[in-house]
Amino acid sequence: MGRKADRGAKLRAAAVVAVLLESFEGEALSPSAPRDGGDAWSRDHRRVLIGRRNLFRARTRRSTPR
Repeated sequence: MGRKADRGAKLRAAAVVAVLLESFEGEALSPSAPRDGGDAWSRDHRRVLIGRRNLFRARTRRSTPR
């Protein structure tokens, strides 16, 4: 079991070093531009699939649910 633990520790250390090296370049860890939700049809169908009101009814509500 000692060899497997040593191998796991080496792999973990290699992963940490790889992340640190990439973070110095700033490419891998830079935040990406926010994605839009897609067109209204896509948003509407995603809402319906998770059991929420469709987009038309959600937009026409006068107040927020309390």
